[in-house]
Order: sequence, then structure tokens, then C-alpha cells
Amino acid sequence: MRILQHKIKGFGSACLLVLFGTQVYAQMGVGELSPGNPTEIVTTAGKVIVDNTGKIGVMVASPKVAIDLRSSGTNRSVAIGNTTQTAAAAGKGALRYVNSPAIGVLGYLEYSDGTNWVSFFPYGKPRIVVMANKTTQNTEVFEGADSGPKTGLMQRRSSYLTNWSEISDTDSGVATGINNFNPTTGEFVAPRAGVYFATFTYALANQVVEAGANVQTEAIWEVRNSSGTITQRVKTNNGYASNSGSNQQPVGSACTVSVYLNQGDKLRPFSWISTRFSDTDLSQFESSGVYNALTIVEQ
Repeated sequence: MRILQHKIKGFGSACLLVLFGTQVYAQMGVGELSPGNPTEIVTTAGKVIVDNTGKIGVMVASPKVAIDLRSSGTNRSVAIGNTTQTAAAAGKGALRYVNSPAIGVLGYLEYSDGTNWVSFFPYGKPRIVVMANKTTQNTEVFEGADSGPKTGLMQRRSSYLTNWSEISDTDSGVATGINNFNPTTGEFVAPRAGVYFATFTYALANQVVEAGANVQTEAIWEVRNSSGTITQRVKTNNGYASNSGSNQQPVGSACTVSVYLNQGDKLRPFSWISTRFSDTDLSQFESSGVYNALTIVEQ
């Protein structure tokens, strides 16, 4: 308690002013004269309350959880936005909405597990699908003195398979604006980290396989990081009889892999062949494109 003494002008005596300090316990009502909870706010749709345990009920008289929206009415959704915080900074249990019109689902929710943002996809996980075939003879030798564009596959040279005809380059069914695959170079760039299933096949026009050592064809997937450094090469090696005599036979190969790609990693098919043992000969592809195909699917 504080006692203040003040002499008021015109009076000969002092005025004694006594102030008492006290603590008031009360309920607060907005639009409610006699609230039944610590806090009650009356709206045209109903009441918003905070009960004695600190739970908030939005048009819910007895909330069961920290924030309860489960009234019997309609339009009881909750809205959340995006954040640039890391999952660790946001903490376990945090939610965010990712607006991503580049994928077929157009947007999705993520929750933090304390380390990573983990996604919920309402229509299934977004998936990249690339399909192409090859009806041209274009290749590019990229090792040795003969490097450069070629027409067909050069013997005993590593050659990228170029100039594909793109059939599909989609992200969860969305094709517009998706450019993960470059059909001119045959190179795929991963738009996001994940496991990708990739396969390609090629076949050459029927020819006589001449005698000699190392009669084979190789189909190879090459992985480079975003800086262009080779991080992985996976190949399939097909061998053939050392001599087919006067009989022609189809020559070709295929390679299928499941590889983990970081965002920005590059995946590209190439070949190495040895069937005629002449460094100047160019072997031609089977021209219909039926056996020259490429598929990449995000897992």
C-alpha cells in the first residue's frame, strides 16, 4: 500500500490520498457478459474459447487438443504457409506447405523430423518420366584423337548417343515447361535428389562379325555431378562369336541401372563397340528405332 500526501491549493490542510494495490482474478469476455471460460470471444459463427487447461476451441465448447477446430459446422480448415527455415531450425513436428506448380500435384505438405523436411503427396510421389527413341545415326566420339560428331558408331571409341526423338519428358504427368532431358545431347539432368531407374538399348544394322579378339559391344550409363566430374559408370558387356563367317547377325547391347542422383547430376548413355576391328569403319544403327530406346523413371 502507498500513502501519498498532497496539499491542495485553497485548503490549509493536507489531503491524504491512500492507494491500495491488489491482484484481480477474472474471466475475459468479448461480446459475452458472463464467460464460462478464462477467455471467450463471441463471433457471428460461434465462440472461440480458451479453457482452464489452455486449450483453444474454435466453435468447439470442449476442446480435446491444443487447438480444436472440430465443430459441427463447415469451413473448419486450417491454413499454413511455406518457410525457408531448415527442418532443424523449425524443429520436429513443424509443418509447411510447398507450392510447387512444376509438378503434377501442384503443391504438398511437408513435416520436419528434426533433420529433414518429409513430404506428403496427395496423389502419389512426384515422378519424372523420360522416354525417347533414336532413328538417326548421330553420335559423338568423346575420347581420343577422333573426338567429334560422327555418323554411326566408330569402332573402339567411346561415343555418346545423340539426337534422340523425345516421346515424354514429364513430372507427375505435367509436360509443359519440363526440360530435364536434352534430346540433342541425350543428357538427363536430375531436377531433385533421388533414385532413378534408367535403361537404354541400341541395335546396329545386321553385319558380319569378323574374326579377332575382344568382339563385343558395351552399353554404358555415365553419371557426372553438377560440376561435370564423372562419379560413376555402369556398363553391360555383350560378347559375340569370334567369326560369323558369311552370316550377318544383329549387334547391340542394353544397360539398365538404378542410380542415386543428387540435384543437378547428369546421366548420359554412351557405347563402345568392337565388331569389325577397323578404326575407320562406322557401324550404322538399325534405322527403324524399334530397338534404340531410352527410359528414365524417378523411383
